[in-house]
Order: sequence, then structure tokens, then C-alpha cells
Amino acid sequence: MSAPALATVAAGLRSALVVDIGWAETVVTSIYDYREVHCKRSTRATRLHGEEMFKMLVEVIDPVAMEEHSEDSLEKLQSLLKFEECEEIIARMAWCKAAKKLEPKISLQGLTPVKEEDELRSSVRSLHIGGENNEDPITPVPLKSTNPPRTLQLPFSKLAEPCEAALFASSRLVKDFDDEELPLHQLVYRSLLDLPVDVRTMCMPRIVFVGGGSNLLGLKERVLDEVAALVNQFGWNPVRGKAVELLLNNPKLKHNRPTLASAGPTEVFDGDSATPAPKVTAALVKQERDPIDEQLKREANKGAKPVELGYLRAVDSLGAWSGGSLLAQLKIPAVSIVDRDQWQQHGASGASREFEINVNAKRQSMGPAAFKSGAAERSSWTLGLWG
Repeated sequence: MSAPALATVAAGLRSALVVDIGWAETVVTSIYDYREVHCKRSTRATRLHGEEMFKMLVEVIDPVAMEEHSEDSLEKLQSLLKFEECEEIIARMAWCKAAKKLEPKISLQGLTPVKEEDELRSSVRSLHIGGENNEDPITPVPLKSTNPPRTLQLPFSKLAEPCEAALFASSRLVKDFDDEELPLHQLVYRSLLDLPVDVRTMCMPRIVFVGGGSNLLGLKERVLDEVAALVNQFGWNPVRGKAVELLLNNPKLKHNRPTLASAGPTEVFDGDSATPAPKVTAALVKQERDPIDEQLKREANKGAKPVELGYLRAVDSLGAWSGGSLLAQLKIPAVSIVDRDQWQQHGASGASREFEINVNAKRQSMGPAAFKSGAAERSSWTLGLWG
């Protein structure tokens, strides 16, 4: 079985959206009932993150050398800093910023909503509690591979800039990306968008992050928040553009849309009135209740656990190796068992004996005990159903 399917098994799931953030690429695989349904890839992964971190550190160490070798290979700059030490800095100190939250809209009828957390912070600042108010502290970064060894004094937010540039590309527009270099949140969103509705609802609350790049602090929460923001902004409609917005805002098409609750009650006309009742499209008419069908659904769902559907959630997994180990320990009944001693004694001719094959036997289900009765009657090895 493939690695995404094994990671799904190790998470205790049958269906999942496996986001594998590896070294050279990030692969998003949709698993539905232990089968691969869809797969998308992007070159934004750990390697690109390491290169961005290396450029940032070298620019702080020697800006002149970074400008001279900006177009050349980064291997020429290893005299200033080793890649091994750069990877150690990523593992120890790199992190990912949180997603930008939308500012609350100002209400004309009342006060602007303020969160309790913001009120607490403002009160603490006014009372000067907590000592120095430094939101971006200076972090010492010791380097041993430089000549001579030195310690860089960097703002803590600067250690998150390589992740922004490599994995999310916040400074670029979506239309500038190729299909193979999408940011992580766009890759996950488009993978969900390409799935059928039933598969998408199963995969949304079962997003599994695996790979070495997924251990970056704050990365999983950032991806989920960005995907949720894309869903709130665009929905699940792949068609976008100015023409779509003009079509949605066309007043001639609004009479076919369902009326909102905020629009107030709808006026009902009598049959004798001269004003005809407004026509409603058949697709917008609410379906009538079927009590028998509802009762059958309630009886069928008795004792069944509720299935998580339709919202974003991350699930931890033990990895593909653990999933393969779990599958290897399952005791699956075999159709035929080849014994070494009987094979050396009889070989393939053991299956051609007429008294071992019962042609008139009835067809039976292949359950756990389907072949136990026949095994006691046979005196030697046979191919069973393939005889």
C-alpha cells in the first residue's frame, strides 16, 4: 500500500486528506475508504524553506557577499555558513506566524465589537503590568561554522520570514503561481475543491499532516486558518472573476434566489386578488417532509456513532511505518496456504489429484472459517479454489 494510505491507517481513519510536507515537494493525497482518489503536488517544501533561511542568515552576516552571489549557486556561500548549521537553526528556532484575522466591521447602530482579550491587554498596558512591553524580542542565534564564530542578534519575528516566503509566498499574487508551485494553503484548498462533494465532506475533518516539514511550530494551525479563510471568501465555486461577480449582482436574476430571513415576511396574496402571486422556481421549493422516511433513518441510525463531516480539523498520525506495522499484524484468512514440506514432496502435481477437488461442492462465503472444514479432509497440499 502507498504511504498516504498507511498514514491514514496509523491515524485510525478510513478516509483522510494526507498533507505530506517532505524535503523536495509537498504532496496532498485524498484517501477515501483506504483508496487514493486525488493527488496534487507543489515544490514548496522543506528544501525551499532551508534555502530562504540560509539567504536570510547570510544577508545578516555579510550583505555585500549576498549581493554579489545572489544570482549564483548558494554553495559558493558555504564559506560563510554551513547548510548543516542552518538546518539545526530551522529545527530549533524556526516558527510560523499566525494567519491574519479580518478586522471587525464598524457597526453604525452600536459600538464596535471588542474581544475580551484585547480589553485585557489594553488594561494591562494602561496599568504598566508585566515590565517591559516588547512584542518582538531580540533572540541570540549562535553560529559555530562562521570564521570566527559569532552570535547574531535577530528579532524573533525575523525567524518566521523564511516560512512566509517559502511555504506561503505572502508577497505574491495567486495568479503568478504555476500549478506545481502553489502555496500550502492554496494547495490544500484546491485539493478539496477538486474532490466530489461526498468525498470532500469526509476529508475536511480528517486532514493529516505528515513529513518532516509538518513539525514546524505553528504551521498546521496556519494552514487550517488560511484554508478556512479561503472557504469563507470563495466558497466551493471554482469559477471566479469580474464576470462572475457581475452575474451574481445582476438584479434580474435575484427573483430566482431564495428569500433571506433578514428580508422580513413575504406578503401572501388571496386568490381573488388582481395581483398574481410571484412565481417560484421548482428548484427553490422546499421538499415536503416524509414521516416514513424519517422514521426509517432514525431506526437505521440507532446505536451508530455520529460521523464528523463538513468542517476543518487536523488529526495526528503515527506515520506510514506504524500503519504498515499495524496492517502486517492483522490476521487475514488466506484462501490457500502453501506448506514448504508438502510443496517439496508433491510440488504442483498435488493440485491435480481428482479426489482432492470436489466439483459438486456448494458455493460458500469466504469467511474466517470458510476453509477449515476442507483442510481436515485433505491429506496433502492443494490450490483450493484454483484447482
